Amino acid sequence: MALYTFHFCDERGLSASFEAYDLPHDAGAFAKAGELLGEHMSCDHVDVRQGERPIVARHRDQPIIRPINEAEEARR
Repeated sequence: MALYTFHFCDERGLSASFEAYDLPHDAGAFAKAGELLGEHMSCDHVDVRQGERPIVARHRDQPIIRPINEAEEARR
């Protein structure tokens, strides 16, 4: 298990607080960041790090990713 820090950031990227969790792998950090976004409604995004290593910045409004053929049809 590794220690991950979850920084609660405003729209400027400034962190006022953080929480730390032991997680088995990086993929678990993405899910935990989403859970924490639901609990901390005042933050814009959660920046996750393992030590100095950046893992993910999970934003409240994630982009919509569609298969290429759907994206092309939407532009028509």
